[in-house]
Amino acid sequence: MKLLVMLYAGSDPQRVSAVLDAHDVRAFTEIDRAHGRGTTGRVEGTRAWPGETSVLFTVVPDDRVPELERALRSLAGDAVPGERLHVAVLPVEHFF
Repeated sequence: MKLLVMLYAGSDPQRVSAVLDAHDVRAFTEIDRAHGRGTTGRVEGTRAWPGETSVLFTVVPDDRVPELERALRSLAGDAVPGERLHVAVLPVEHFF
């Protein structure tokens, strides 16, 4: 099993959930309006540091990861200016 953590900054976070839907990912969690700091600066949802990030999590079987990675890389590659998608794939020891 793998945990996919997706960080999306942009105006249409449904683009990420649409990829998950298209690849039959039946369960995920989405946290909207996340704030923090990254390589491009602060993201705090204020006038000084505009923007917010959506964080999505899902756990999938190992054999499903390559197809999801390809689809998410494609989505990241098609990003419009000001839109970003980062994905971390982590091993899961136990999931119940």
